[in-house]
Amino acid sequence: MRALVLKPHRLSLTGHVGEALIERGVAPVDHVLSEDGSPPKVDAFDVVLVMGAPWSVYGEDVAPWIEEALGAIRDAVEQHVPVLGICFGAQVFAQAMGGRARPAEDLEVGWRTVQTSDPSLVPEGPWFMWHGDTFDLPGGATTVARTDLGVQAYTMGPHVCVQFHPEATAEILAAWLDHDDGDIGRAGLDPVELLAETRRREPETRARAAALVDRFLQGPQD
Repeated sequence: MRALVLKPHRLSLTGHVGEALIERGVAPVDHVLSEDGSPPKVDAFDVVLVMGAPWSVYGEDVAPWIEEALGAIRDAVEQHVPVLGICFGAQVFAQAMGGRARPAEDLEVGWRTVQTSDPSLVPEGPWFMWHGDTFDLPGGATTVARTDLGVQAYTMGPHVCVQFHPEATAEILAAWLDHDDGDIGRAGLDPVELLAETRRREPETRARAAALVDRFLQGPQD
């Protein structure tokens, strides 16, 4: 199997999720949307991953490649290639399929639990979050998990989208903090403590990410 990994930014790293895919015999093929031009045709792949980004799907300063990302998702859905969307990936999937990405009422940053209707797919966590956007679901999508501020996971046929970051490792978080730690301060969090907690949680978060990948690869459950 091959996975097309659409990375909006060079720091859109796959972490625990990429590790789980490789362990299950799925070869990731990375494409950085902001650097590598038009993405490959999705019909050459078995699954598509759309990773997180430091940008929003909407707004005056929307990235110039966003239409290609939206088109790739629509092609994947039309051609029955399962999509796993993570954070920005969940937002852009919703937008591509007729929903709407928009600003959230507040930042959600740090390790947080979710209310879940399918703990075998998305247990309550905690999961690592870092977003200030949310979305309205497209028609045909089913909410799987949420917090008081909005949807945190949803499915649509074989497609699974999560607003949190199952891929996050301490190494990835350190790279994100080096790039821009403004949201961490605005959320009232200490970056040193957040890194230490992320490192401490890695065994459990690696296991949860692997379970999520397993369910995604298995497809919809009866």
